[in-house]
Amino acid sequence: MNSPKLPPIPATPSAATSFIAVTAKLSLVMAALAIVWSLLQLLAVVLIGRLDILQAMQNEGLPVTPGMLWLGEHALSLSVLGLLLSIAFLAVSWALLRHREWGRIGFIVFLVLVALANFASLPLIHGMFEAMQAMVPADFLNSPEGLEMRVQLRVGLWTSLITGIAAALALAGLHGWLVIKLSRPDVRSLFH
Repeated sequence: MNSPKLPPIPATPSAATSFIAVTAKLSLVMAALAIVWSLLQLLAVVLIGRLDILQAMQNEGLPVTPGMLWLGEHALSLSVLGLLLSIAFLAVSWALLRHREWGRIGFIVFLVLVALANFASLPLIHGMFEAMQAMVPADFLNSPEGLEMRVQLRVGLWTSLITGIAAALALAGLHGWLVIKLSRPDVRSLFH
């Protein structure tokens, strides 16, 4: 009597293969969410463009900062750029999942650019708080309530700067770790 043959034990994927699969799948989800967000943003820009909020603010006597004017003038092109970058990230993430070398390199480029963009956006925090203060009438700012508001804005500015710097450093650390991991020989050998 012959003993029944046991099915072969399936090979477990290597740690490098699992790392790539998890990283690529998470990135695909993030890219899909970014595309949905970009499409919603485009819709909002088109609707807001018809309302002309900046003109309405000026009609009400509210100050419109140069930054707000620039954003208003470039809102559509910035939204389209965001959508195109989200689609590019989706393509790179898919290529990473399929173990394509251009996907690995593209993913590394996205990691580095996002880390740099986080640091480059930190000065915008100061401008945002200046714009909020500029929207408040000068006579109110000189009142006791205005003084309290200026203190709150200053605390908010420093809190936002510290939080922004900490987040940029944490993301740069994570992105740096991912770049190093994607550059290791055992991971690179899986790409073609």
